[in-house]
Amino acid sequence: MKLILQFSRLFILALLLINCGSTKLIQQYKNPDTAYFQANKVLVVGISAEKELRRNYEKKMTDELDKKGVIAVKSIDFFETSFTDNKNSLAQLDKIELRLLEAGFDAILFTKITGQESRVTMVDSYRNFSKSYQSFEEYFYGNMHLYYKEQLERYQVYTTETSLYCICPGKERELLWRGEIEVVDANKINRNISSFITVLFKSLKENKLLILEE
Repeated sequence: MKLILQFSRLFILALLLINCGSTKLIQQYKNPDTAYFQANKVLVVGISAEKELRRNYEKKMTDELDKKGVIAVKSIDFFETSFTDNKNSLAQLDKIELRLLEAGFDAILFTKITGQESRVTMVDSYRNFSKSYQSFEEYFYGNMHLYYKEQLERYQVYTTETSLYCICPGKERELLWRGEIEVVDANKINRNISSFITVLFKSLKENKLLILEE
């Protein structure tokens, strides 16, 4: 019986470890009037003040879209100065849209980070919750390590928002899809971006947007 109990705890712990390191879709919206959408050419825009992060993201995203047969262009290359660096009037946005239409674009994919928070690892929470402390002294001394290893017991989570817009003639920057994805920081930018793209592509494919079944 004791062996079964230990196995159950290890199984639960393994599930918590997997959950802790996952990147997942939190919520999404799809335009009900759009059954499916296949772009001829999409502009990829990473909205960030960190230009290196933006450059890495846009390159990785366009490379992965190209592999899926989608023609994609980095905004950081298309514009001499990014239209995200300055405030634009509606008239200026209309000119930008016209320029994109003339260049053969019919979609824009925006991504930005909307939040960041530090969380205690699920493993540590489970360890403290499941352990039986018979006295105040046992509880206090059993948790003293948290005073000294707090940073080691936490991880960063980023909340991202991605929006897919159609800039087709006759439609004024129509929103086709928007999703919120949670990314667990792996301390490696490329790994974070890759895990984000995997979740994003899965959702786009399920919604028949950009990435369609071959």
